[in-house]
Amino acid sequence: MLLEERIGARLTSDGCHFRVWAPHAERLRVLFQRGDRWRPQDECEKFELTKAANGYWSGKVPTIDEGTLYRYELTYKGGTTERLDPAARDVVHSALTRHDGSSDNASIVVGDKPYPWEEFDTPAFENFLIYQLHIGSFAGRHDHFGKPIATFRDVESKFDYVRSLGFNTIQPLPVQEFAFDRSWGYNPASFFAPESAYGTPSDMKHFVNTAHSKGLAVIFDVVYNHAGPGDNVLWNFDGYQNEGGIYFEGGGMTPWGRGPAWWKWEVQDFFYQNARMYFEDYHADGLRFDATTLINGNCLRQVLWRLRQDYPEKYLIAEHLPAHPWIISAGNFHATWHAKAHHECQRALVGDAPVDRLLGVLGRGPFEQSWNLVNYLMGSHDDIGDTENGNAEGGHQEWDRRHRYLVDLLGGRHNSWARAKCRLAWALNIAMPGTPLCFMGSECLLASPHVAWGYWHDGVDQWGDHRFDWGIAGDALGLEMRQLVNAANQVRWQNPALRSDDFQIVHVDRENQVLAFTRQLYDNRLLVVVNLGDRSFHHHQYEVATGDLSGTFTEILCTQDKRFGGWPTAGNAGHRPTPGTTGRIGINLPQWSVVVLQAE
Repeated sequence: MLLEERIGARLTSDGCHFRVWAPHAERLRVLFQRGDRWRPQDECEKFELTKAANGYWSGKVPTIDEGTLYRYELTYKGGTTERLDPAARDVVHSALTRHDGSSDNASIVVGDKPYPWEEFDTPAFENFLIYQLHIGSFAGRHDHFGKPIATFRDVESKFDYVRSLGFNTIQPLPVQEFAFDRSWGYNPASFFAPESAYGTPSDMKHFVNTAHSKGLAVIFDVVYNHAGPGDNVLWNFDGYQNEGGIYFEGGGMTPWGRGPAWWKWEVQDFFYQNARMYFEDYHADGLRFDATTLINGNCLRQVLWRLRQDYPEKYLIAEHLPAHPWIISAGNFHATWHAKAHHECQRALVGDAPVDRLLGVLGRGPFEQSWNLVNYLMGSHDDIGDTENGNAEGGHQEWDRRHRYLVDLLGGRHNSWARAKCRLAWALNIAMPGTPLCFMGSECLLASPHVAWGYWHDGVDQWGDHRFDWGIAGDALGLEMRQLVNAANQVRWQNPALRSDDFQIVHVDRENQVLAFTRQLYDNRLLVVVNLGDRSFHHHQYEVATGDLSGTFTEILCTQDKRFGGWPTAGNAGHRPTPGTTGRIGINLPQWSVVVLQAE
């Protein structure tokens, strides 16, 4: 991309190039100061930018250094104001103004020195196995950090834990500068700058580089569908105030604030350059776009087309709910979140038409590739997190809308059936078509000390601290679930059939609430049996159809094995059945379990 087309401040060998869109400004100057905070009473160096016919102002300042603070001074019909750079790669903090109208915030010129990146290849699209986490709350509770908001550097120390579970990708909740220091991240304040409570641009590069050195790809979460009035750098930017100004007029309202004016090419380019930054400056491996149903699809697809031309190997995911093939076939995304799979699995696990619930979400449906769907049967941050003291969406009154860790929804981590059902959910997640995603804490049956309040939040509410609890992660029950997650993930890595597009339902038994399906890729052939009922079958008496699979079957995973919290004779160790003339094999099939067998 040409330097002259780039927005923001870009250091070059002969100065710093500035470019900003402000069509209603009559004069625009860059103001400079040195220091760690902007001091409005101090004198500033000033530099005039030149306006082009398209409303962009630009210019090159020859004597600017890395770390210099700057603001834009805009003169427009009706007054003069100072604003932060909408495309600043760093800012002092998120607060735009104090209660008295003053501010010590400023944009920061970021250096352009080459970063010593580790060699790392973005995984092929079928090879993502995602662990979703929140930077600010993933460290600090019952570990040696002991602080309320974790940083990029703090979370780096947890990468070995994530790798020990068998994941190869992390997906943080949004890390752009958001309003205040503590947040889930879905309230963007400055889109190009990393959250100052988490660290600097250099810290964020170190975060990605360290992840890559550990074998972890990084997918960033971006929020392009809304912004709140007055708490973001785009609002009424150049003095024009209709519906929030040039970046918002005509964008419509969302449940969380006004939507950007995606119908404008300049707004599309703003978000294209923002998305590109994660790949170009931070070597990200993918992006997850929040709530894409609230963005004009025809405009969004143009941005995605540009990104795919520039970065064809990067994984582009939409949170498009409900999942629709348009987002892949025409919208230019590679994948979409599949929320229905979680909700139907949750209902199946309490005995609500379990077989039919799962039959409705297994498989690829109308999607071409398995990796077009991101499945999270145990829940994502949206399903587990709660900002309303445990009563989000009226969850106290309606179980099906309650935001909780799955283990708490099913009875609590001290309930053996609830633990077994969670093991089932994760094993099914890795065995069914789709890209698996696990939200932090699910892998260790995280819950608060009070089972009724087992949800995630990024800090303390009236029921206590709901951050990731490293004391629980390492207890006996947490270790059992972690062993299951690792074992299931290893089965996925060792069997390319589970990452293929092949899928065939071969057995449906509604009376006993059992179903089975096959996954095949060349000579890698698997039979996955799911028992969604309370009955266990012993002495290899349950007969399950094997479809077109033949040969000798060997069990490679049983979620009710003793090491995972089950019992010694639950599975089929040492049993190697062969289909008879009926095309069935007899197996042990414990209650609420997934059994995976390989055909040799």
